[in-house]
Amino acid sequence: MQIKLLKDIVSSLIGSAGQKVVDLLYDKKNVNEFLIAKKLGLTINQTRNVLYKLADEGLVSFMRKKDRKKGGWYTYFWTLSSGKSLNKFREKLVKEIEELKSKQHIKKTKQFYNCPNCNIEYSEEEALPNQYACPECGEVLTLKDNTAEIETIGKQVGKLNGILAEVSTDLDTIHVEEDKVRARKMKAEAKKKAKEREVRKKEKAKLLKKEEKANGGKKKAPKKEDKKKKKSKK
Repeated sequence: MQIKLLKDIVSSLIGSAGQKVVDLLYDKKNVNEFLIAKKLGLTINQTRNVLYKLADEGLVSFMRKKDRKKGGWYTYFWTLSSGKSLNKFREKLVKEIEELKSKQHIKKTKQFYNCPNCNIEYSEEEALPNQYACPECGEVLTLKDNTAEIETIGKQVGKLNGILAEVSTDLDTIHVEEDKVRARKMKAEAKKKAKEREVRKKEKAKLLKKEEKANGGKKKAPKKEDKKKKKSKK
């Protein structure tokens, strides 16, 4: 489900090339832009323009390296931000659902009128000033039955809620994996710091041993504490 959603999201921004971009970058890191250009059948500048557009939306990230073989020009390496893409799509879904629910509420609580000739819908506020006559043709407006439209909106909301649930599940999976990666990094960092402390401890011990040897096997005498300051006179 996740890769299909990502293709739909990316394609909505850059067109049919979006599906190929997702196939090239999905579950990979730092993909060379020249490889992407070759697979897309585009020039490097065209490819960068496509990827910059996605980067502006936060859907891809990049790193760059100087390529000495290409005269010191920078080569870009691209990574698909699956979590950000799905988060963005989730926000869009939530907004659409809220708008549909608001529309459904209005259709349930307010009256609407229809012109049988022009097939134009008017709200109560629009129909009243014209004495419930169509301002286009003068035909008397008829009260509209919104039952079918309310049901259609309800089905749309149900469908979007289903997609939203799947997106949320995919995001939960991504967050779990990200938490695992963070935990591994923290563990590795703690291990590295512990190793560095151990190295410093050994170096300090060696230094003390060296100083003892230089002093004829005697330990270096601790510094005498400074004499306490005399109490000030009252």
